[in-house]
Amino acid sequence: MDLKMKEISEMDGEERSDVSVRNKFLKYLSYITVEPTLVLYMMAFMTTSVVEQSFYVYKSCSVNHRYNDTICHNMNDKRYENITKEVQKTTSVFHLWNNIASHGVPVILALFMGSWSDRRGRKLPLLIGLTGKLYFSAMIVVNTLKTDWPVEYIIYTASAPSAMTGADVAIFAAAYAYLCDVSSPRHRTTRVTIMEVCYLATMPTGVALGQNLRTL
Repeated sequence: MDLKMKEISEMDGEERSDVSVRNKFLKYLSYITVEPTLVLYMMAFMTTSVVEQSFYVYKSCSVNHRYNDTICHNMNDKRYENITKEVQKTTSVFHLWNNIASHGVPVILALFMGSWSDRRGRKLPLLIGLTGKLYFSAMIVVNTLKTDWPVEYIIYTASAPSAMTGADVAIFAAAYAYLCDVSSPRHRTTRVTIMEVCYLATMPTGVALGQNLRTL
C-alpha cells in the first residue's frame, strides 16, 4: 500500500513538473509580440536592398543612357570606364532625390504620429507603414517590367507614394511604442534590447541572400 502511494506521489510530482514547464514556456511565448514582424521585415528589406542597387544602376545605363545589355551587364569592365562614370553620376543624382522623396514626408509625419497613435493605437500605424513598404516593392516589380521607364520613375511611382504612409518611421515608431505599452518597467529595457538584437541579426543574412540573388 505504501509503495503504491509512493508511486502515485511520484507520478503527481512529474505531472506538476510538466505543467510547470509548459506554463513557463507559454508565459515566455506570450512575450513575443512585434519581434517576428520586424525580423521578417528587416530580412526582406536587406535582401531587396542589395538587388535594388544593381537594378538602379542597370536602369540608368539601359534606359537613361540607352546603352545595350552587353555594356550594362559588364559595368566593371575597364573598357567601359567612361560609361561607368556617366551612369554613376546619373545614379547618384537619382539617389539624392530618391532619399529626399523617401524620408522627407516621414520626417514631417513623425511630428504628429506619436500623438495620433496614442489615440488610435499602435497597430494601425504599423500596418499602414507595412502596407506602404509592400506597395513600394510591388511598384519596383512594375518598374522592372516597364523596360522603357527611366530610373526617375521609381521616385514618382514607388518612393514618394510609399513615403506618404510613414514607411520605416511608422513601422519602427509603432513597434517600439507598442512594446513599451505592453511591457512592465522592470522588463522594458530587456525586451527592447531583445527586439533590437532580433532584427539587427537578420541584416547580414539578408545581405548575403540578396548578394546570391543578384548573381543569379
